[in-house]
Amino acid sequence: MTKINALLIDDDKNFCQTFQTLSENSFNLTIVHSGREGLQQIKKISPEVVLLDLKLGRGLNGLEVLKRIKKSYPDLPVIIITDFADVDTAVKAMKLGAFHYTSKSPNIEALKLIIERQLEQINWKLMLYEKKKEFYEDFIAVSPIMKSILHTIDTIAKTDSTVLIEGESGTGKEVTAREIHYRSQRRDKPFTAINCSTLSPQLFESEFFGHERGAFTGAVVRKKGKLELADQGTIFLDEIGDLPIESQAKILRAIESKKFERLGGNETISIDVRIITATNRNLMKLVREKSFREDLYYRLSVINISIPPLRERPEDIPRLVQLFVQRYAEEMGKPTPEVNSNAFERLKSYHWPGNVRELKNFIEKLIAFHDIQKPITAEEICLNNNEISLKYPAHLLNMSYKEAKKWLLDDFRNVYFLKALEKNHGNITATANELGINRSSLHKMIKNLGLKEY
Repeated sequence: MTKINALLIDDDKNFCQTFQTLSENSFNLTIVHSGREGLQQIKKISPEVVLLDLKLGRGLNGLEVLKRIKKSYPDLPVIIITDFADVDTAVKAMKLGAFHYTSKSPNIEALKLIIERQLEQINWKLMLYEKKKEFYEDFIAVSPIMKSILHTIDTIAKTDSTVLIEGESGTGKEVTAREIHYRSQRRDKPFTAINCSTLSPQLFESEFFGHERGAFTGAVVRKKGKLELADQGTIFLDEIGDLPIESQAKILRAIESKKFERLGGNETISIDVRIITATNRNLMKLVREKSFREDLYYRLSVINISIPPLRERPEDIPRLVQLFVQRYAEEMGKPTPEVNSNAFERLKSYHWPGNVRELKNFIEKLIAFHDIQKPITAEEICLNNNEISLKYPAHLLNMSYKEAKKWLLDDFRNVYFLKALEKNHGNITATANELGINRSSLHKMIKNLGLKEY
């Protein structure tokens, strides 16, 4: 078993010595005998877990140390160990963010086993945390406006208020919603997303609330809805402006009462969920047009975040490019190429009507055909009539006819559907009607081409 790095803060030197001897095969232990020393050591050694006694003699007591640790290192697990375990203190410690609370009695060997079991859980949580950290690097905030939004996110994440995220299609509204969830106390609970524009009213309500067996044709088993699955976590309703009017009253009731029934059921289910919504449409205009309920609008927009289009924050482009270059190079098994400053400048000069989504798709295509022996330069990027494209690679003729055709067709589809979606403000139904194709077919094509929130 890989040893975990642990910090023990305890003024009982005999206990510390005995515990270190017994646990040497379980983890690398650093020992200090006061709260102040412990806080200093955390900065120096970055432990993976802290074992903290409550009674520390002079100076800071254990609860004060715990409070300071959780303020500065909210994700650092702290296990409270004490000779004086009692319910009231345990409750206080857990409220302050302790991972576990246990007595030193009846003996040190038993305590060691208890801590090892907790460490197994911590290892799992640490892996989960690392995966989340890896995912949330997507939120790029270099420009002043995005730094301001990140500050807002950090502030509101500590609350449970509903949040409405507004912005053009492709600006990163779902990434913003996930960032709020990750920075909140619900980070270890589910984040569940549902797109309001892709389902009919009945299917939406089945997805959202769930259904009982026999609730409608095809409902052969009971199904939990996403609202129920998100209990204790966050549910994200994307494209809330496309929510069918007949579903809006039911959504409002569930949000306000925190209770609902599955379709075809009588059982009332209580939930604790944070609601985050997003739209690329003007909801107030929809309210005036009577296609969106005014009471629901005000219930959802307790806190508003407006994500600016990429053309208004070109400072973010280099970091986004580096992120996507590294991601797609790794996915394709290629070394990560350097990006010349002239390439950054050319990319910054484009207006990106499809926003970050368009940039992401462009970089994926660029990496697919880039010569791995060379850096990425401006010469590979064509800007003609306010449109961006790749110079067709010389080795296109080295591809099979089938491969070359697929590449060129995908290139056309990306541009064609992005322009159509942009014209219709991201509304899939309106775009499908205008293009004369089936709505579900268009949604499938968009998904296959990766034209979704990055």
